[in-house]
Order: sequence, then C-alpha cells, then structure tokens
Amino acid sequence: MNVPGYSEETSSKVLDVDQIEDESGLELENDRGAEIEVPFDPSKIDIIVKPMTISALEDRLENNELDLTPDFQRQANIWNASRKARLIESVLLRIPLPSFYFSEDANGSYAVVDGLQRLCAIFHFMSYKHLNKATGAKLTPLRLEGLQYLKELDRYSFDDLDRKFQRRISELEITANIIRANTPSAVKFNVFARLNQGGMPLNAQEIRNAIFPGVWRDEIREMAEGKIFLRVTEGKIKTQRQQDMELVLRFVALWRLGDPYRRPINRTLDEFLNTTVENELIKWNNEKWEHASMALERSLHAAHAIFGKHVFRKSVRHYYRKPINRGLFEAQLVALNSLSDMNLTKLTERKSMVEEKFEKALDFDEEFIRALLYATGSAEASNIRIQKFSEIFKEVINA
Repeated sequence: MNVPGYSEETSSKVLDVDQIEDESGLELENDRGAEIEVPFDPSKIDIIVKPMTISALEDRLENNELDLTPDFQRQANIWNASRKARLIESVLLRIPLPSFYFSEDANGSYAVVDGLQRLCAIFHFMSYKHLNKATGAKLTPLRLEGLQYLKELDRYSFDDLDRKFQRRISELEITANIIRANTPSAVKFNVFARLNQGGMPLNAQEIRNAIFPGVWRDEIREMAEGKIFLRVTEGKIKTQRQQDMELVLRFVALWRLGDPYRRPINRTLDEFLNTTVENELIKWNNEKWEHASMALERSLHAAHAIFGKHVFRKSVRHYYRKPINRGLFEAQLVALNSLSDMNLTKLTERKSMVEEKFEKALDFDEEFIRALLYATGSAEASNIRIQKFSEIFKEVINA
C-alpha cells in the first residue's frame, strides 16, 4: 500500500480507522454518535402544550421576546423564496402546520427549538422588517411565486393580499410545545436531543449553548476564533456545528480543575461539560476569563513548538499525518499548562525526545492506546491521556 511512511510496524498508528474525519474536520470519535446521553429524572420533564396565533408570536418578535437566532440555531432563514411561498400557500389553504417547540427562559421569553425555518418563512412574508431586525438579515418583501393552487396570487406581497387572506396568516393557530424555564438542565439537554433526531440533529455543543445562555458562550467563541487557535489548528476545524467551541470548552473545563486535571469518575463527557458550565463558567468574571484565555494561548504556543505539524494528532515525524484528535488536543494542552516557562523551553529544545517517547506510547502502551480508541470521552480515558503526557514531559525534562 503506497502510503508515505508505511511499514508493518507502523501500520497500527497510521492506517487504523481513526484516520476518518467527521463533518467537523476532526478525527471521528467512536463514542460520540447521534445519541446524546445525559442521565435525568423523567419526572422532571415540564413541557406544556398550548395553541398560539402567528400574530401573538409576531408581537413577541417585535418586542424581543422571541429569539430566532439562539446560539444553537446558526442557520436561520435558509429557505429559498419558492419554498417559503409553498408554505404560505399551505397556510392560505388552511392546511395545519406541524407542531413548534420553544424553550422558555426565566423572563418568559421564547427561543425556537423546532420550526425555525417555518417561522422565518411566515415572518418574511408578513413582517419582513421585524425579521430583519431580529436576525440581522437584509431581506426585501417576499412575493409569492411558484404556487400550485392559488396561482392568481402569484407575485403578491402580504400587503397585496385581500384582508381575508391576511387574516388567515395572522390568525393562524399553531400548536406550541413550551419547554418550561424550571425544567432542569439535564432534562432540557435530553429533550433537545430527542427533538432533533430527524434531518441534521443538534450536536451536544449546540444543545449546551441553547440551555445555558450567558457570557460564557461569547468567551469560548472568542477563544476559538483567536489567531493562535486558528493558526495551530490550521483553520481545519469547521465552525458551523460549533465543534471548535467544544474543543476550547474541553480545555477550559479541565484547566479549571487544576493539576493533575483529573475528571470525576463515572460522569460522561457531556455531564462533565454541562456541570462545569452550569456551576462554574456562568459565574466567572472578566479576570477569570482572561486567565483562561492566557492559559490556552500559552499551551497552544508550546504544543505547536513541540509537536509541529503533528500537534494533536496520532502521528509523529515523517509518518502520514492524521486528523486532529479531540483527546490529544485536551491532553497535550493541559499537561503543558502546568509546566514552567523554563521547562517548556526544555521540551521545545528536546522535542525529538518527546516525539520518540510519544511514538513508543502509540505503539506499545496498551492502556494509552485504549484511551485513544475506546470510550474516548470517558473520565477514565481522559485521565489516562493526561497522565501519560505528564509522564513523558517529566521524563524529557529530567533527562
């Protein structure tokens, strides 16, 4: 097989299935599939169902009480004019629409969980100025096109319609499922996951951003958009699904634990991250965030200086370069974070020795190999990876 650097003895670390990238540009994680699992008490589910008119939702939109661009909904208003017109035609024909889901906050405002594109289509037609204000778009009035049955309304805007048709839209009654504000976060997390099984489901970070509003999201995003993060990752991590934010969050959550950065056992990665956000990060002040940002930048600089083009990857030296691995990202960074500037300089000067020991671990350390292949999001695997890098760095420093 013509793969640069391939040999029988290196095949285990070069040609295994973990070369596959997921949609984010990161190495595929075996244990982070479509199912998002965080244990919760089913009795705590608090969802009410009530009818609402489009005019009532428009009033909420006008008064900033209906969020069409919550942090987990980054693709608002993506339907084309023809698809929007077909939906409007269905409304005018009095065809009932599927249910909508909203998440309620402590002030009684709603964020759209399911039904975003349908609402954007309706608001574009009947109240495009309010939609522009709410989403930051620059839409012009929507005119109906490509209608199947009401062809006489072709090229009509909302203002062109007879009053009877305008009423059919503004008085349209939809079924609204409201996830109440007092629903515990673990329950909300699972409800969001279950509501998004079809189409392109929300991933864990998108759901996390939805149920834990606050400044922490802006801080994490700012770190992920920082020059050093983009340079070291070579801009390869796609941002649409917020996987870059989850990478940064994984580092910050471990960093706040302090050396030796050991996660609590028997808690899933999503539980760990959710608990960190809910109990810690939403309370941080500017000074704490500045320290976290500085720690990330310092560790990124050091990791890149030591591992070069193979940083955060299960490959070394002249071997075929693999995708960025989430577990190595967090392990290398937090293990480096605890070291002094003098020791970081030593590691950089002796990086060939670091590579040699890392390569040996990839080949022969069965516990370390398992921590990179199986249940990679578990606390046990995380603790093993960090401990191994701490040992490697210590051995090199003391050599």
